[in-house]
Amino acid sequence: MAYRVLAALRDFDPPAGGAEMSIATLLKGVSESGPLAKDAPTYVPLIENHDVVDSQNGWDVFVLHTHDRGEVTDLTIGSNLNIETTDLKIEGVWSGLAWRLRNKKTGKPNLGLQRRHLRIRNSQFKKWVKAKVSAIIQDGSKIVGVTQLDWGPGAASAFRELGIPYVCFVRDEIQFRHPELFRGMLEGAAGVCCAGHGLIEQVRARFDIKHGFHVPLPVNFTSAFGSIETIEKARNTAMNARKSSNDDLVPRIAIVTPSPEKGLAFYHRLLPRVAELWPEAQFEIYGGGSHGEALGVHDNAKWFGFVPTAEIFDHVDVHLLVFESTGSWGRVTNEGGLFGVPTVCVDLGAQPEAVGPGGVTLSYDAPLDEWVNAIQDVYSRRIELGELAKAHAGVIDHRRSISLFRTAIHQVLDL
Repeated sequence: MAYRVLAALRDFDPPAGGAEMSIATLLKGVSESGPLAKDAPTYVPLIENHDVVDSQNGWDVFVLHTHDRGEVTDLTIGSNLNIETTDLKIEGVWSGLAWRLRNKKTGKPNLGLQRRHLRIRNSQFKKWVKAKVSAIIQDGSKIVGVTQLDWGPGAASAFRELGIPYVCFVRDEIQFRHPELFRGMLEGAAGVCCAGHGLIEQVRARFDIKHGFHVPLPVNFTSAFGSIETIEKARNTAMNARKSSNDDLVPRIAIVTPSPEKGLAFYHRLLPRVAELWPEAQFEIYGGGSHGEALGVHDNAKWFGFVPTAEIFDHVDVHLLVFESTGSWGRVTNEGGLFGVPTVCVDLGAQPEAVGPGGVTLSYDAPLDEWVNAIQDVYSRRIELGELAKAHAGVIDHRRSISLFRTAIHQVLDL
């Protein structure tokens, strides 16, 4: 009997961000043979595992998405994935207006206009998915659907009408901003996949979901960073350079890809308070486009634009990450941990699981002075906490995440 995975989503390759890179890694993983979670060995980042384990055959994987972002990349070139695309545009009149009339305080798109755009695109995507799926389904085959993010409601509706059980991923705040639009997708799913048990509970508090699957963000550390020796050499070189210029006495805190959901308004309040209480501390802002650039106006901050992750964590002392409302797992926390950089983070959703022993978490609503104290505390213990963060980084090793995703789709089909 043939087993098939059908993923229908807005973005895939080229990826719009980490969510697409994650789903691509998972889908490529289950297209190849590998173990279920119960049979998987303990994976250590950057170290190959040669243990002999019970292995499941790879599944046929089909992906439906728009090619509006351009041509495919190395993310999927040479993979076993069967990909078909539509020319349906990501943006439109209403999404453009939603951005132009965005909330000036939070920077988030206009809620009503964004919802109108999403309804139109999901209706269009649903029709296209239904037309394509009939060619993929074969007599006697077992199939499970997969979807996520903005066009998930349309894909999920198509799956339900075709009698295909499916799982959906929760990656960000979009379903919490538009709960009624996404309710059918979440509550009609055989399972909702989240990176972190805390995020599952956050979803369960708002939606009557059938089952929650913990599927950590999958990061291929070897592909991203090379080897343990490469990381240690980069870290030692950068830190020695700081020491030779007496810069090692300056506390350096990294903020990566700030956005309206990822703490933008909070950072604008926090940075001036840090300047008052801890004037020697400096914030390095990476990515985030105009949002990151806006943070660079503070005297104790500098915006660097996009910089490869390895060139951020080879020299900073502490990583700071804040989410406004949705506690989706911050992969950058564990990427920094691999370099021995501890994190200060909000205690929302999955964040305590992501940070683990390699840092501290506290309430978003905690007084600013408590946040300053927490950053100072982690900075003073950065060596100790950095080692713990390094040991904890394996929680998002892609091999472990793929085994958990493989287990989830097996469970959906009762295999």
